[in-house]
Amino acid sequence: MKRMLSLAGWSVGALFLLITLISSFLPRHVRVSRAIDIQYPSDSVQAVLKSAAYWETVLPEGTSFRIQSQSDSSFHCVINSKSAIQMAAGYQVFVGTAGSSCSVQRYYDFYFDWYPWEKFSSLLVEAKFGLALENELQQLKKRLAP
Repeated sequence: MKRMLSLAGWSVGALFLLITLISSFLPRHVRVSRAIDIQYPSDSVQAVLKSAAYWETVLPEGTSFRIQSQSDSSFHCVINSKSAIQMAAGYQVFVGTAGSSCSVQRYYDFYFDWYPWEKFSSLLVEAKFGLALENELQQLKKRLAP
């Protein structure tokens, strides 16, 4: 019986080390981004994107955020959620050649700890948040449409 318990303990330990080793090849930082072309002046688009009301509709209810950096064409905020995974969001606006159109790139940044279950969850982030970003950009385009 003692031999079986010892074998089970060593097996669980070896399996944990193997999973941790495999997860070390996964990135700690993942950025999910989507872009859309909008036939609207960049000043109007940036005015909507810089408003706190926009971010309150985009982020889940009750989520607080802190602006980390802001310029004429970009914005980056850190999301203070109660989850273990650190998250940030932002956008960049690229002005078109004619000036009457622009491209908007929205992104979410995720920062994972070394724990294997967090690193493996990074594989699912693209599928979950990519679709959400596409929907947010389509809503932005509809919001700006005359």
